[in-house]
Amino acid sequence: MGLFKKNGISLLKKHGFYLLGFILLLLTYQLALHPPLIIQSLASALTDDYFHWNKRKPSEKLVFIDIENTSVRAHGRWPWSRDLVAKGVAQLNTAEVIGLDILFSEPTVATHDQALSNAISRLENKVIGGVFLNGPQAETLTKDNAGYQHLLYSSLNRTENAQLIDSQRAEIPITKIREAFPLLAALNTSPDADQKIRHYPLAFWLQDAAIPNMGVQMWRLGHFVDLELNGTQALLGEQPLAVDKKTRARINYYPVGTWQRIAFTELLQPDWDPQRLAGRWVLVGVSEAGVTDMRVTPLGELPGPLIHLTFVSNLLDNSLLTDINGWELLAVLLAVFIFVIFIWQFSQPWLRLLLFFLLGLSIAGIGVAGYAFFNLWLEIFYPLVFLLLTVLVGEVWFFVMSRAETAYLRSAFSSYVAPALVDKLVKQGDELQLGGKRQQLTVLFSDLRDFTPTTELLETEELVSHLNRYFGSMIEEVHRYNGTLDKLMGDAVMALFNAPLADEDHAYHACLAAAGMMQALDAFNLPYSVDDPHYLRMGIGINTGEAVVGNIGAANRFNFTAIGDAVNTAARLESMTKEVNCNWQASKQAGEVKPCETVDIIIGEKTFAAVKDRLPCYPVIGLELKGKLQAQDVWVLDWRKMIAQGRLP
Repeated sequence: MGLFKKNGISLLKKHGFYLLGFILLLLTYQLALHPPLIIQSLASALTDDYFHWNKRKPSEKLVFIDIENTSVRAHGRWPWSRDLVAKGVAQLNTAEVIGLDILFSEPTVATHDQALSNAISRLENKVIGGVFLNGPQAETLTKDNAGYQHLLYSSLNRTENAQLIDSQRAEIPITKIREAFPLLAALNTSPDADQKIRHYPLAFWLQDAAIPNMGVQMWRLGHFVDLELNGTQALLGEQPLAVDKKTRARINYYPVGTWQRIAFTELLQPDWDPQRLAGRWVLVGVSEAGVTDMRVTPLGELPGPLIHLTFVSNLLDNSLLTDINGWELLAVLLAVFIFVIFIWQFSQPWLRLLLFFLLGLSIAGIGVAGYAFFNLWLEIFYPLVFLLLTVLVGEVWFFVMSRAETAYLRSAFSSYVAPALVDKLVKQGDELQLGGKRQQLTVLFSDLRDFTPTTELLETEELVSHLNRYFGSMIEEVHRYNGTLDKLMGDAVMALFNAPLADEDHAYHACLAAAGMMQALDAFNLPYSVDDPHYLRMGIGINTGEAVVGNIGAANRFNFTAIGDAVNTAARLESMTKEVNCNWQASKQAGEVKPCETVDIIIGEKTFAAVKDRLPCYPVIGLELKGKLQAQDVWVLDWRKMIAQGRLP
């Protein structure tokens, strides 16, 4: 009977793992098909480094005429007088295709508008004008509107059941200029869940018209081919395009400094040679920082016109990316599972660990190789997550089964274990159960502002060292005033007061800690100028209220923390320190904050009630917090006045 039981456990150990692994495979596949936004962002961020392996240069046929800093210094702030723009546009006459990534939706001086219209007309039907869909100044166009008819003329002809991003309004050029354009095109982009642009929408619905994006329209005009859409299938001339459910193509970015860029001001110089653009495809746009036509990409911020040119260049060198998803991704996961089963045949744990590590490296290498050599895009997040899950679950499963196989030995030796020791072990296990209790506490959230440039400009080792010194200063101030560090989240700090250690004056101590943190940040920033990437800026939100405090998490992984509305509100208050007074009215009292002012510390109503007679605070009435149905009354804690009054040691 004992041998039969042992053999049955051995079979369950082997085949049970196969079943668990297959279930994990299906769950991972479903996660890849329908990823939550946070998973989508993580998966994309993991593969963004692929682009660093792209050594290709954009097609020499493409030129970006850039209204950048030197042009602005030469001719003044944008927008310029349209007769000046007309002079530059007139110099593009040798180009083969010309796109204007500029909106001319507002009338200016009539003669200047006419000059630009004339300059466009003289370019012999090779200029594409831009429209912006669903923008803040967009208007709804009726079907009998001349502007809509022009867009309809510029639209795609073959769009059977096309799955496009829908738009109802458009911002179009004024009539005088619009009529000079033979074709119009959309200038919109479509960011992913993390607001980075990785996909290029081929067209947009505008009522009943499928308006092609600028890159598609340039290709249609330059090659005299049409874009055919059928469901989620796209055919550009005879070239099929891999697109997603929104008919967006995954674009392949080139190294940032490799584009052919000509400053607009060069067109206006006496020595300008028009032959520099002979036979080229030209896109005119703005990259000057003050105009805000910058888009976030995996390579950092790029001017919007370069997004359109990237798509066109991908078409020219046939480097558009094809996603490995659907059945192809399922095959990849199955291949990983086969390798995992093979590795589990080795009995030495260190050897299995080494082989699993090498398998993970191989998955990453295959992803890079598929991108670099075959223009294939594999989101390695999913096979890596599947690998990690199968390793963890497999280790636990085999551990449990191994314990079951040797249970008879454990029962034999149990008679030698002292009962007192058993009681102690049981007691310790009870203390580690999940659960919590409701109690009053004060929560402090701090977060760094505008931290992205710092992460981009500092080397990894220097960034980590810089953050470690910063966190050390902040945590020291939290502990100084009886606070408990709950967690560090990226560059954010969450601290609790009155948990787990009791503190009757927890709201006051949280405010002192916040002021101390700001004072410590001032000292931390002393060696750096305001423009130095090492210089850090911080906002803090403090809220007092009831929350659930205790061991929260999963059965095999939990930590002491707090959850509840009081915690969420503290986080919302911190986020509002950036623009504390834009959409609500401050009370009319001395020292009130000004509209859209950035402040350092905001405290909630209950926190203010506990400290109002001891600390200087300025009111903000009717603050609209995200997730709150009703406006909240909050206060700005004047920590500098606290220091001046000697409130801090």
